[in-house]
Amino acid sequence: MNDTEPAISPTQGSRLLVLTSRFPYPVVGGDRLRLYRLCVELAKDHQLTLLSLCDDPSELTAEVPADGVFVHVERFYLPKWRSWLNSLLAIPGRTPLQVAYYRSAPFIARARELAAEHDGVLAHLIRTGAGIADLPGPKFLELTDAISLNYERAKSASARHWLDPRTIAYRLETGRLKPYEQQIVTKFDHSFLVSGIDLEHLFAADDPRREQVLVCGNGADLDALAYQFAAGGTDAAFIGNLKSLQNFDAALHFAADILPLVRAQRPQVRFRVVGRIDEAGAATLAAYDGVDVVGEVDDVAAAVAGAGIGVAPLRIGAGVQNKVLEYFALGLPCISTPLALEGFGAVDGQELLVAEAPADFAAAVIRLLDDRVAAELMAQAARGYVERHHSWAQVLAPLRQVVADGLAVRRSS
Repeated sequence: MNDTEPAISPTQGSRLLVLTSRFPYPVVGGDRLRLYRLCVELAKDHQLTLLSLCDDPSELTAEVPADGVFVHVERFYLPKWRSWLNSLLAIPGRTPLQVAYYRSAPFIARARELAAEHDGVLAHLIRTGAGIADLPGPKFLELTDAISLNYERAKSASARHWLDPRTIAYRLETGRLKPYEQQIVTKFDHSFLVSGIDLEHLFAADDPRREQVLVCGNGADLDALAYQFAAGGTDAAFIGNLKSLQNFDAALHFAADILPLVRAQRPQVRFRVVGRIDEAGAATLAAYDGVDVVGEVDDVAAAVAGAGIGVAPLRIGAGVQNKVLEYFALGLPCISTPLALEGFGAVDGQELLVAEAPADFAAAVIRLLDDRVAAELMAQAARGYVERHHSWAQVLAPLRQVVADGLAVRRSS
């Protein structure tokens, strides 16, 4: 046995119900990616049923790839008007708006029916966990991030995006989310977070509730993300779902505050933005000199091929950033803010450069684009770091074991 192959209990016949508010196909965005990779690992030991909400009618009939992850899939449509009404009605109360936003009586009813037919339930995020938290039997909650930490940080963006409905929601949510997250953990056998930073935010060192929470980081698909260092690369690449406030804020920050400083000295440098984005966001970014908005792609590696560096100038967010792992795997020398490096063991000056102020970030960009020998050494070190510490099988092995043990107890009782 090695560290990527846990001593899984013999529960291959067990049935696990997976609940999510985000249909995981196509696998785009950090939350979908983590859920999908988690399910890939769990499908090695259990038969998985997926019950998913869909906020786009096209997702109801979207083809599910024959990837062997789910043996059965059911979908429920939750129109956005219903979600906004749910949130509006929840404003006077104490329920987090995002829990209310995703509330669907038909979905909850079906989840409870299916739970009775399965050996255990895995709820993806608190928004789906709320509807089955009172049920008996093995239950697991994939929190991913401490959302309250993310929202507290998001308040700092209010001055920049004060009319954005998400920013208004962040302001309302900050007093509701942390107590809710702390309480719902007690309703599940185990909950999972992506980093120790999130765990420390939720629970003090002597809080017994910590015993019910397991920290499992994010990984990288090393086969799909082949090393491709570009010695002559001059573009700065950004990978991420630009529909999320934290990613859009990061890209806008780079385009508006950092890129002009870089291009003042190196006018050939361009900023390549890769990821899901709406038309308004794309137009906003493309209006800046030197910005190329690629948008959503099927092959991220091909979309960033030839770029000289990868940047992660995040000012908002929580958890382990997939984009940093992707840069490391692809051989894109990385520059990140301290926030984007949370949850990593990578070292500033070895696997990447860390900078925060725009002038410092711009200087780091120029440094890596000018000294390609040093940049390649850093890229090689980063790839080695990912290979040693962040394959998906390795980082999710403890989670896989906890679920197997929980279902084994159920089947033996």
